[in-house]
Amino acid sequence: MNIPPAVDQITRRDERAAVATLSAAFADYVLLTALCPDPERRRRVAWTYSRLLFRMAAIEGGAFATADRAAVVCALPPRHEWPTPWAFFCCGAVSLGVHLRPRAALQMIRIGVAFDEARERHLGARPHWYVHLLGVRPGAQGRGLARAVLAPVFAAADRSGVPVYLETMPEANVPIYQKLGFALVGLRELPGGLPNHELVREPAPDGGAGVTG
Repeated sequence: MNIPPAVDQITRRDERAAVATLSAAFADYVLLTALCPDPERRRRVAWTYSRLLFRMAAIEGGAFATADRAAVVCALPPRHEWPTPWAFFCCGAVSLGVHLRPRAALQMIRIGVAFDEARERHLGARPHWYVHLLGVRPGAQGRGLARAVLAPVFAAADRSGVPVYLETMPEANVPIYQKLGFALVGLRELPGGLPNHELVREPAPDGGAGVTG
């Protein structure tokens, strides 16, 4: 019997280790390679991008990681799932924009607007958990760590009777999320021609009783 790895709720004190994992996982992600083709500069972009989304989740109590920080999820809980421009500013959006440079930064803003439009179309005013970043350290993938770090998000969502939403660009990720209980609810082209697969996990009808994730 496989014992699920221990998962911690993490805070800003864990930022360096968490962001190291996330930035490594997203160093060659299609969104960042499209916005920043230069690999050397993209490492800095991946760090500031990951740090921004980690901080936003940690502030709202939605950051979780395995004990060794090999897997990290950054999620925004109900009532905090629609961050304000001020929240982006306070968590480091300006630094990300500087590293992206003006043209790519503007494109990132357009893509962010498209993300929000897609999420609103699927969920409207329904409270939900929004998983805006999930990363597993290269070399630690394929061990069920994504499922493990998502478990506390799923448990909280089930207790509250709310869905969980995420988006992903690579089509190869879709069946992985479907195995975790997500349904593909949309596919659209983002500004710049990037694909966006939109997925929702509805809450367990029994409030998650007996469900471990």
